[in-house]
Amino acid sequence: MNTTKPDTIKTSTVVLIIFATIIITVIALDISGAIKHSENKTDAPVAGYKVIFIANMDDNSYRLSHKSSDQTAICNDSYLFVTSDNDPAMQGLLVDYKNRGIRCN
Repeated sequence: MNTTKPDTIKTSTVVLIIFATIIITVIALDISGAIKHSENKTDAPVAGYKVIFIANMDDNSYRLSHKSSDQTAICNDSYLFVTSDNDPAMQGLLVDYKNRGIRCN
């Protein structure tokens, strides 16, 4: 009787092939220029913000986390800046979707 063992591949080999394929794909996309890298590092967005509209100050229909965001807003030259509580050198001007500065009193 001729018993043949079916072809099997180890799980570790499959995982290694998947990671190698991902790495090779990223390198190929980077070399071909499909991945865009920003040259101007000063215009990179640091954080995203949204506004919660509150129609009535007594209304508690919105959810607000009780954890601190580790960021503080300050008013400087009538514009709103956001600073990091962890890194004092990290400071940014808060702008709208058209890069217009948000004014404060």
